[in-house]
Amino acid sequence: MYIPGTIIYFTPFYFPDGRSKNKYFLVLSAAKDSLLVACLPTSKDNIPRSRIKKHGCINDDIMRVNCYFFEAGRIISECGTFCFERDTYVYGEQIAFVDKHLMKSAYKKDGEDYRVLCKLSKSELQSVKDCLRNAGVVSNKFKRFL
Repeated sequence: MYIPGTIIYFTPFYFPDGRSKNKYFLVLSAAKDSLLVACLPTSKDNIPRSRIKKHGCINDDIMRVNCYFFEAGRIISECGTFCFERDTYVYGEQIAFVDKHLMKSAYKKDGEDYRVLCKLSKSELQSVKDCLRNAGVVSNKFKRFL
């Protein structure tokens, strides 16, 4: 389930501050034995209006903007069927280490607590990783695992 490139939909996802909501979760890398590098893709557009948005990497180290943009309706999965219904963003400053063991204990039932939706295509996953790895806003501690 926690294989790099896997997109999981949590129903709901529990945030550290106690909030919860249904949320996509993208596994970027498996770091060490129990750590994952992951992110929560969002439909919130924080890209400056001066930047042209097209599917793929949006990076501007001077403006301190890094994002991988998934265009709504564009097939991105290995199986050739999954796309995000809305424009979706992965922001470099929002990737995090996640403890795989804690995730397994919090989300136990496939189909009830979560659904594994698909895996990104190999080229799409590589593009996301390259985008994050080459960004000034992404900490070196994450870059090593990408």
